[in-house]
Amino acid sequence: MKQYLRIKGKGIWQLCALIVLGVALACCGEIITGVDQPGVATVGQVVPITVHIDIPTVGNGGPDYLIFGFLVPKGWKAAQNTTITYTSPTLGDGNMVLVPSTTLAKNGGGLNWPDDMKKTFGIGGNLIDDMEWVAYQTDKAFTHNGSEIKGDLNIQIKVGADNNDTQVKLGYVITDSGNGFTSDGNGTYYSEKITDCFSVTGGTGDFVDFCHPQLTTINPPKSLDNDYITLTFDGNVTTTALTGADVVYLCATAYTSDGQTIVVCEQTDKTKMVQMPDGSKKYQITFWPKSFFGTTDTQTIIKMDYFITDKTGATKVGYGNTSSPFEYNFKCS
Repeated sequence: MKQYLRIKGKGIWQLCALIVLGVALACCGEIITGVDQPGVATVGQVVPITVHIDIPTVGNGGPDYLIFGFLVPKGWKAAQNTTITYTSPTLGDGNMVLVPSTTLAKNGGGLNWPDDMKKTFGIGGNLIDDMEWVAYQTDKAFTHNGSEIKGDLNIQIKVGADNNDTQVKLGYVITDSGNGFTSDGNGTYYSEKITDCFSVTGGTGDFVDFCHPQLTTINPPKSLDNDYITLTFDGNVTTTALTGADVVYLCATAYTSDGQTIVVCEQTDKTKMVQMPDGSKKYQITFWPKSFFGTTDTQTIIKMDYFITDKTGATKVGYGNTSSPFEYNFKCS
């Protein structure tokens, strides 16, 4: 015998009201509904990107500004090379303006908006920490009055100001100035989107791959010869001639501004790379290039080639697991 659920009229209305309210509250925050972004570009090209947004303004509040964060390589100098407008049938059309660095993020623990974005979202799955969040806001505010604001953020960015071929995951985040990157019982007040790898070609500088694991990395990514640097060899990336080695060494050549070539390729404590942590297959060495290569006060190291070797020095691993050396150019930006 079938059993039917019986709810009296008043109960039905109360139940429906709760369901509708629950749905509304679950969708009360800003949403990135999509990003239109090309997959490739050339250095110096102005690239159009469109970020589609939806803001269900549940409840009462405001006026607030839409906050937008754009994750890009630092070398692109996005703040100087980007313009952003917005179009919306409800909010109208206007410009996105840079948020002053002195403006503190709502609920950001005393951080400004770019720093709060970095703390909250990191570098968006990129593998080299040479990225930055650039923060913008709408030039007019909106109120939370139960209406729905849909629109587009229209980005024009000149890519590759550093003249480097690049593969990178670009990131996008939105919130409002009254809530920041918070969530509560009423919902989540922000939305983030990280895209697939975006390629920039045609540069004459270094190739910088933020997307894919590299056999070696140098931290900081940009430095001068008078800075301490940490070089890491990651034996987990792929099988190499050094797979299984209990210890590896740095074999490096420095090229100076006065045309000198200085080679340090010895298997001693000076060049030994320590596995950190033990068993991780990631080997590191931290050194001061001027001291490591023994340059004079008048000499400047402009470039370094290097291999990773075994304890005999006979087995070497180079760039892309080939016989060609890794390269690192000393520069501050």
